[in-house]
Parts: sequence; structure tokens; C-alpha cells
Amino acid sequence: MGKIQFARYNIGQVIRHRLYAMRGVIFDVDTSFAGTDGESASDGIATRLVYRLFAEDDEIPYVACIAENDLEPDDSGEPVSHPGIGAMFEVGEAGGYRRRGHVMN
Repeated sequence: MGKIQFARYNIGQVIRHRLYAMRGVIFDVDTSFAGTDGESASDGIATRLVYRLFAEDDEIPYVACIAENDLEPDDSGEPVSHPGIGAMFEVGEAGGYRRRGHVMN
């Protein structure tokens, strides 16, 4: 039986990369990624959570897949300006993002 993992971050949460000038809004969490980031499970196979996010840096918006250990919360309150956000999220009163009831095309 596999090790149960809990996501540290939530769908719609604004995060930033620990090392690079990148921030974004999480839209998916992949729990099936297997890698070797040093968090070894009891069977010797390391697993980690990978987040998919609508990301932006100083140049362009893009979609990124980033390991949980490379992320941290972004508490700046600044909006993320990625063109994909509006189709999946509504902006809440406090500036956060929440999933739309239905996806827009």
C-alpha cells in the first residue's frame, strides 16, 4: 500500500517559486509523480506532489508543472495576469481565486 500524501497548497492559491521570479495560480495537483527529490518512502521510491499552475514571470505567461518543495505561498496580494485564469477561476472579494461552477470556453 502506498504512502498517503496531503497537498500543502490548494487549487486557486497564489504561489511563487522559491528560487526563480515566477508566481502563479494552482489549477491541478498531480499525486502520481515519482521522482528522486530526497523524500524516500519506506519502499525506497521517492514520490512528491507536482502542481500545475497558470504561471507568469517578467516576460510571458505560461503553464508550469512544479514540485511542491520548490513552491511557497505568495502573500503579496498582487493579481496574476495569465489569460487562462478567467476560464477556470473567478476572483473572490479578498483577491483570491475560486473555481467557477462550470468551465467557460
